[in-house]
Amino acid sequence: MGRIIGIDLGTTNSVVAYMDGNEPRIIVNEEGGRVTPSVVGFSKTGERFVGDVAKRQALINPDCTLHSVKRFIGKRSKEAKDELALVNYKVVEGRNGEVGFDVNGRVYSPPEISAMVLQKLKKSAEDFLGETVTEAIITVPAHFTDRQRQATKDAGTIAGLDVLRIINEPTAAALAFMHERKKSATIAVYDFGGGTFDISIVRVDRDVGEVRATRGDNSLGGNDIDGVIVEWLLQEFMNEHGMDISGERVARQRLLDAAERAKLELSSALETEVHLPFLMADQSGPKHLSRSLKRARFEQMIQPLLDRTIRECEKALADARLRPEDMDEVILVGGSSRIPRVKEMVRDLFRRPLNQSYNPDEVVAIGAAIQGGVLEGEVRSVTLLDVTSLSIGIEVEGRRFAKLIQRNTVIPTQCTRMLSTVIDNQRSVKIHVLQGEGALAAENVSLGDFELSGIEPGPRGAPRVEVKFFIDASGLLSVSAKDLRSGASSNITINSPTSFSKSELEELRDEASTFEKKQLEQGDLKDLRHQVEKVVMALEAMLREKRATLARNELTELEHAVKRGRMSLTKAADRTNLEEVYSWLRRVHGNLKDKLGSRPTVH
Repeated sequence: MGRIIGIDLGTTNSVVAYMDGNEPRIIVNEEGGRVTPSVVGFSKTGERFVGDVAKRQALINPDCTLHSVKRFIGKRSKEAKDELALVNYKVVEGRNGEVGFDVNGRVYSPPEISAMVLQKLKKSAEDFLGETVTEAIITVPAHFTDRQRQATKDAGTIAGLDVLRIINEPTAAALAFMHERKKSATIAVYDFGGGTFDISIVRVDRDVGEVRATRGDNSLGGNDIDGVIVEWLLQEFMNEHGMDISGERVARQRLLDAAERAKLELSSALETEVHLPFLMADQSGPKHLSRSLKRARFEQMIQPLLDRTIRECEKALADARLRPEDMDEVILVGGSSRIPRVKEMVRDLFRRPLNQSYNPDEVVAIGAAIQGGVLEGEVRSVTLLDVTSLSIGIEVEGRRFAKLIQRNTVIPTQCTRMLSTVIDNQRSVKIHVLQGEGALAAENVSLGDFELSGIEPGPRGAPRVEVKFFIDASGLLSVSAKDLRSGASSNITINSPTSFSKSELEELRDEASTFEKKQLEQGDLKDLRHQVEKVVMALEAMLREKRATLARNELTELEHAVKRGRMSLTKAADRTNLEEVYSWLRRVHGNLKDKLGSRPTVH
């Protein structure tokens, strides 16, 4: 087993970490940063950018810059309507009714885009560690459904990673707490990130932790706070200029960027200025936007969103049958937890000082790395029992939802259900699997359906089919069935409407690998062209400065070298030809430099 990395695949930013002996460490990316923006950008010529470079191009090319993709992963198009106002690119219906992103005429799925971010993190880890990385632990919000967890695992597979475990983000934060603090405690992990919110109540007994309850909202995060500021700025612009610019993509991207900056500044300042010159123009001339936003006004605007997080915390406490005063510590996770009003409300609810010793952007990745260390055998003293955040069951008569595995059940777990036929000589049984808390089937998330065929015929009610539902340590569901009369059994794959088949995953993985190799080759070719240009510029400098001291044949050789070098840079030379030119130019430059260096200087 090679090195296992831990990845926090975030809505806004992503982080990767590893275990250095018994110490978790953050991996620095190619740009020297500890966090990588979860942004993927495309150029018109087919080039792809991930991270900081992609984020910078958003202002000028919003159509081809994808961000906040985590909010869409594992969702059908009809389930993602609330997310559309928070992004500034084309969201369409993709394969099997799932969300898709139309970029330059090609439709990408959320797992494909997430895989591009994971590829970037994987390469950063390989460059940092100096070895090939193939295995990873990836974190997800605790309230992610089975579909969303499977889609995240698919993204890892496409990126060339063997995803050993999917773990909940609050659980990862709790692992980091347990690793450093060898004492018993009951902790609340308040995880308010860029796109999702989770609250987990964890009981830690020195080296063993147990998640007592978890709650959350997959459509509540910093993106929504940005959206509130954007709507305020749009209204202010409308009031001043009488223009509705909500449909102008470039203008809206500038507003999104300004809203994010304002939110960050108001975490440390009581007031911030939003200046957006030349935001729009009409026949009367350019239109500007300049507004002052005070922290008090900002807090008033976002209060309904913050109240939703507190309600989830109260529900989690009720599920765990605990009171706020039963908490020993509260750990803040996620960038949105830095907002002063958030800290104030959490402190008021739990009546405990907040543990701010962890970097809220990094603690989840650190916990994932620790889980990797546990699997590697480097970390032996940490055990954490997680739970399933949503109930799993089946659709029954009357289109009702029958829960088989209740939420907050410790995982891994399994449940057995006895089924039978409803008509005589029925040869198959079809089961619709759902996840959620609603009383009716339509109120829950469909994980798909499966059909057990080949049942021994008989009168209705006679066949006895034993169906087992198993949730593994990653929170992923699998199903097996057995006809007790005939003894026939089979493992059943849930036909999820948003999952990839094995062949599709292999095809996408090969495509991603091929593209990565092509990108590396193009990068190497750019570096080679840069080296050729440096030598040509050195030769040109020699021609200018040493022309009077050069012999006629030397001058001819030098002029020929400069001309050939420039020609190789202006045309699309292949790598072999460019390497030959580079080698020859270096020899010419070296020989002339030696000759000129051996000649006496005339005063």
